[in-house]
Amino acid sequence: MIYAMVLKNVVIDIKEGETEPYYPPDIDGNPVFAVETTEETEVGMCYHEDTGNFDWEFPEPVQEPTQLDGIEATQLLIMEAMADQYEQRLETDLMMMDAQATTFEAVLSLSEGGV
Repeated sequence: MIYAMVLKNVVIDIKEGETEPYYPPDIDGNPVFAVETTEETEVGMCYHEDTGNFDWEFPEPVQEPTQLDGIEATQLLIMEAMADQYEQRLETDLMMMDAQATTFEAVLSLSEGGV
């Protein structure tokens, strides 16, 4: 019998024998398991557990959000809020400066007219 040794859905070795071979888990604890196969299976092929087939088509990896992704998203939200507050503050300051300029212009015109 021919067995494909599979780690994380990738064939890492091909073994022949009467009994199913055993490999220990990898350094991260991921199990290595044996699957009966044919001579057509090669090291590096993808094993599809749902169909039991081997081929060279690997599924697109699904990226799970990490803690860093969450931190980056939170930082972005905070920075956007700070930018909005800064922009509002600048608009308020400009309105106050415009009001002061109008007041000073009115005082100036009154003082020039009164002299």
